[in-house]
Amino acid sequence: MTQEELDLLTQHLSADKQFIHDGYYRLRKLDETTYEVAFLVADACGATSVHPQITIEKQGDTWQAVKLLDFVSTPVETIVYSQETAQELSDRLEQLSKQVLHAINQ
Repeated sequence: MTQEELDLLTQHLSADKQFIHDGYYRLRKLDETTYEVAFLVADACGATSVHPQITIEKQGDTWQAVKLLDFVSTPVETIVYSQETAQELSDRLEQLSKQVLHAINQ
């Protein structure tokens, strides 16, 4: 993810979940070099679960996905960055980014 893409997300999302078009979205800044981007799904009791939440870290000029959590998938998904998971994390971050942008533009 480029800095420009993150800047666009920060214009529309905040640390508090907010309903946009098809679900709840959140962008939490953990520190100067780490964010969490999340799509959340409400359950019958009104609680929300991440579907997914991706942690990104600043690496050079870009933001790289380093961890994914998905509590709605069966089984629950937890992916941590490694050589073997790097491409999958990158693909899932791209997918979530497109989903957020689609929701924002509805």
